[in-house]
Amino acid sequence: MNDKKFSFMMGIFCILNTIQFLIFEANEIAYIGYEDNFSIYKETKSELVSWVTTYKKNINICLSTITLMVSSLFLYCIHISNYVGLLCYTMWIITYELLSFSVVLLTSGTIKEQFKELKYLHLIFQVSRMILHFFCLPFVTKYAYSLYKDLKTLSKIGRCKRSSVSTVDSWPPVGLGTLYRKLN
Repeated sequence: MNDKKFSFMMGIFCILNTIQFLIFEANEIAYIGYEDNFSIYKETKSELVSWVTTYKKNINICLSTITLMVSSLFLYCIHISNYVGLLCYTMWIITYELLSFSVVLLTSGTIKEQFKELKYLHLIFQVSRMILHFFCLPFVTKYAYSLYKDLKTLSKIGRCKRSSVSTVDSWPPVGLGTLYRKLN
C-alpha cells in the first residue's frame, strides 16, 4: 500500500475515532444520583486540576471539533496533493494527543477509589489512541515529504530557458484566402 492510500486511511480513521471518543465524552456521567448528587471526582486543592475536572467535557468537545475540521482539511489536502495541509495535520495530532493525555492524567488522579476502573479505562483508551495515531504519523510525513520533493522538482523544470522564437511566431500565416480554399 502506498503512502497516499495509507494517509487517506489515516484520515478516515481519525475522523471515525474522534467521533467515537466525542460520543464517549459527551455521554460520560460525572454525578450519580437523582436528589443526592454524588460526584465520581474527589475534591482537590489545585485550581488547575479542579478547573480541568469541571470543564473536561467542554475541553474535549472543543478539541474533538477542531480535530474533525483538521482531519477534513487533511483529506482534502490528500485529494489535491498539498503537503502543507499534511504537515498542519501532523502538528495538530501531536498537540491534540498531548493535550488529551494531559487532561486524562489530571482527571484520573481525582477519581474516587470506588471508580478506579474508570481511571484505568480512560488511560487505556487514551494510550491506545495515541499509539495508533503516532504509529501512522511517519507515513503521513513521508507522503508530505514526497509531495514537497515533487513540487520542488516541478518548479525547477518550470524554470527552464525559453526559446527566443515564440511558438506563435513559428505558425504559418493563415489568411482569408486559405480559409476559403479549405472550406470549399
